[in-house]
Amino acid sequence: MPINLCLVGLGYMGKIHLEKLLHMEDVKVSVVVDINKKIGNEISNTYKLPFFSDYKEAFKAFGDIQGVVISSPTDTHHEIATYFIEKGVHVFIEKPMVKDTKEADSIVKLAKKKDIIVQVGHLERFNPAFKKALEYIKNPVMIEARRTGPYTGRSTDIDVIFDLMIHDIDLMIHLNNEKLDCNARAYGMRLINDSFDAATAILEFENGFKGILYANRVSTRKERSLTVFENDRIVYTDLLNGTVTVMTKKQDKNLEFIEHNTGKIDSVKEELKEFVDVISNNKLPTIQGIDGLKAVKLAELIRSSIEV
Repeated sequence: MPINLCLVGLGYMGKIHLEKLLHMEDVKVSVVVDINKKIGNEISNTYKLPFFSDYKEAFKAFGDIQGVVISSPTDTHHEIATYFIEKGVHVFIEKPMVKDTKEADSIVKLAKKKDIIVQVGHLERFNPAFKKALEYIKNPVMIEARRTGPYTGRSTDIDVIFDLMIHDIDLMIHLNNEKLDCNARAYGMRLINDSFDAATAILEFENGFKGILYANRVSTRKERSLTVFENDRIVYTDLLNGTVTVMTKKQDKNLEFIEHNTGKIDSVKEELKEFVDVISNNKLPTIQGIDGLKAVKLAELIRSSIEV
């Protein structure tokens, strides 16, 4: 039997989610939701899908929904996720999970109480280049991440920290064994929007680990890179182009280079496939609600470090 899903939010990412879901086996998109009736009706007519402008009305009409994919604006995530969790529906939330730690904590606690799966869309964990890099990373002491791209006009409801940098915050937490206690220094610039469009963060953790993160959504070039430093090894990962370069210092002080071309996959499709799988088989997702909470917590710390 197919898994019945509801999609809330038909903007840029919502349309991408819809296209992936419609081509997946064992999935039925039961209903789509968006407050913009013009967009919703266009999608409904194109794909012959039921459309509602109110997610509560959608659930009343389709009570057999097993999972919901939330790709609406960030400030709506908490309200929508809370409603569906209360109704016993498993939840996939696009990144960032929510707009602050209080909301994230609320969702995590409610999901645990209701025994509901919450998966968060930090898709770089599915990137084959990152997975290959993990094979070489043993004892990281510092990371440097760069994430830039040209201005798109999307996600202007949030700043670049919650928009782009949050991906690398998630990777950093994962590499640092989920540690969060740190001191942060950060710098930001508002170039087009009222919120920060470019930001640099330097984090020093209590265990000695350091993170240097740079994000820019008004850049002239697109970059997604992660460099992990160990005492005797540097692992450089080009997350955009799917390559990994490993430089290791040998005992004779010579350097050994290993390169991998991992290729690229459709990470959005992979994370949605996992969401369907965890619903079907009652498993835990790779990126759980608690992971989304941790990323939001550090993103808040970075932002507050700029504003102080």
